[in-house]
Amino acid sequence: MDVPLTCGLLNETESRITSDYDATALLEKLKAGVWSAEQATMAFCKRAAIAHQLTNCLTEIFFDDAIGRAKKLDQECDPKSRRGKPLPPLFGLPVSLKDSFQVAGYDTSTGLGCYVDEPAQDNSALAAMLIDLGAVLYCKTNLPQSIMTGDSDNNVFGRTLNPRNKLLTAGGSTGGEGALLALRGSILGVGTDIGGSIRVPSLRVGVAQNDGVFTPSPPVRRGLKQVVDLLDGSTDVQIIQINLPDVESHYQDFSSYMALSGSDRTGEPVIPSLAASGLLSVPGTTLQGFFDLNVRRAEAAKTYLQLFRDNDLDVILMPPAPHTAVPLDCWNKAVYTSLWNYLDYPAIVIPVDQVQDMDFADDLSNAQFGPDDEQLYSLYTGPEQYKGASVCVQVVGYRHKDEALMQAAAMLDSIINKI
Repeated sequence: MDVPLTCGLLNETESRITSDYDATALLEKLKAGVWSAEQATMAFCKRAAIAHQLTNCLTEIFFDDAIGRAKKLDQECDPKSRRGKPLPPLFGLPVSLKDSFQVAGYDTSTGLGCYVDEPAQDNSALAAMLIDLGAVLYCKTNLPQSIMTGDSDNNVFGRTLNPRNKLLTAGGSTGGEGALLALRGSILGVGTDIGGSIRVPSLRVGVAQNDGVFTPSPPVRRGLKQVVDLLDGSTDVQIIQINLPDVESHYQDFSSYMALSGSDRTGEPVIPSLAASGLLSVPGTTLQGFFDLNVRRAEAAKTYLQLFRDNDLDVILMPPAPHTAVPLDCWNKAVYTSLWNYLDYPAIVIPVDQVQDMDFADDLSNAQFGPDDEQLYSLYTGPEQYKGASVCVQVVGYRHKDEALMQAAAMLDSIINKI
């Protein structure tokens, strides 16, 4: 994690630009003229290149274009040229994008060989918006084959490694972006995610210890307990225990939505995590089948809305997965997160800790939900192999209440991490 600052490739200014600020603070410096757009862009291009050599996190690299745009922004935004016009909101801010976003002139292969050497003719809506707001796009980041697994590995760019422990996955589908951000090769990256009002002063939090399908591993259980204990001691939070209804059937319907029928037409090998996900073996869905799925999905959303209302909840707190990052080629399911994608409920993850020496592996008899649960539970062999793996919690809010969720998450984060 310290390599970008110790390798000698960044000068003092570049180290400060890439280390000392979040996106908001760096924007203030850029607009005040402390740093030029060119300086900031050069710094993040260099640090991204270092991060890529460590983790293989980048796909499309367009540093020259980015530096050229930054120079143009500096010229256009010179006080004499502006004539009193305000600077654009994201003036000179370097922004990285997940490979699934189109940037004109560059591939959007999504990790599939059949889309290589087919550069986009236009920018995607989000890329165009960022450019209009004054941002500088400088690279795109790695993802899994077809974007459909939690291990950012494909036959085009290879695998992205976890910067904290190269024996573990970097996650997915936005794993390249995560690795780049962790090494501060970017401070604002945009990804995608396929898989109620806040009352003051007291936030009512429903805690789900598991999803009823997979048992959390020892470090994940410890992390959740650590958070619950902290929140329970706060006068600003009320804690109640809840159970999540019918998760397994909802995951089966989610898988039907995501079935990858026709994937054999790419003619390329399937990466292990995609094969293990089971999505390739899910039968394709007919038009009538999609109508039926939509009806069941609407009913499921009502059930969870009722869960919020019956318990007077502001948010739900639970693990983001039954495990931390797992060994390479071992990822297979995303039940804890895909439930909320299926229901169209917003969710956010808060880091809590890392795997500690106290997180011993325990007996398989602790896996509560059958053979599949036992198989996944057996992946955790103890703290030695999982050293440095992040332990996090997931916070879930009402549908269409993303801003309220962000407010709740900020409050919880201030208690959990004592910001």
